Amino acid sequence: RDGQIFATKTGIVSIDKERRAIEIKGHQDEDRKIIKINDIIIGTIQFLRLYSVGISFATINNKIHFNSSYFGNIHVSHISHKFIERIADAFQITDIVRAKVIKKEQNEYSLSTVGNDLGVIHADCSICGSTLGKIGQNKLKCSRCGNSENRKLASDYGNVTENLRY
Repeated sequence: RDGQIFATKTGIVSIDKERRAIEIKGHQDEDRKIIKINDIIIGTIQFLRLYSVGISFATINNKIHFNSSYFGNIHVSHISHKFIERIADAFQITDIVRAKVIKKEQNEYSLSTVGNDLGVIHADCSICGSTLGKIGQNKLKCSRCGNSENRKLASDYGNVTENLRY
């Protein structure tokens, strides 16, 4: 229109001057929508059940998926090598978690946080909402109100540099 070119989708622009072509690699291209076993996701805990937690995906293999309709569950047996008596001792609603896809079940995915690099990568205090600081292997403390909480933490908790709020 009026000598200007407009893209029909958002994404990363690639300009090939020799061919006089412009290509847009979309953020939601088909090859990025297929989730496979062993893929790593980052998502937010949406709810806790007696024996599992529900997670909505924000990234899949470090690729952002805005308005993602992908959803997964972590069963209590796939949280840690250690025995977990209560789900609330490992996760809370709004925690941001890194997990591995271990199985597809109809429209949802089974996930696991067994492993040092998997687990909670960001958590907020359940009392005042401030970011919790790591004080032990799976122990967090709020610097604002002093509240202590347990989580199944990823080894890099508190050191994750990517934007965690999508």
